[in-house]
Amino acid sequence: MQTGTTSSMNPITYKYINLEYLELMADGDPEMKTVMLDMLVTELPEELVKMRKEFDEQAWEVLGSTSHKMKSTLSFVGNPKMTEANKEIESICKAMDNPSQIGAMIESMEELVPSILAEIKQEVANMA
Repeated sequence: MQTGTTSSMNPITYKYINLEYLELMADGDPEMKTVMLDMLVTELPEELVKMRKEFDEQAWEVLGSTSHKMKSTLSFVGNPKMTEANKEIESICKAMDNPSQIGAMIESMEELVPSILAEIKQEVANMA
């Protein structure tokens, strides 16, 4: 379980996100943290839709590039399952080694997104 903060600085336990890296990068600036969290709410689903499309089109090189770019986004989310699946997708795309496995990895990431977004939105609400 991971923790976040509330406006009263009482830790909240999260199951799907770990905001330690985001906290570090925001350097105590609540406005910056809110901007970064809002960015995650927008970018995470968009990038997964893009990855799904690239997988469906078997655009392995493009998918590998998208996966590589996604690493920085996922570092702010702090979900090890998402991070590991994304890392594996990038590796498979680079090596062109059994790309049929990628579909299941994207699916597992897609399944995690609603819970991740709910916790990010909860963190934003708690900061208000």
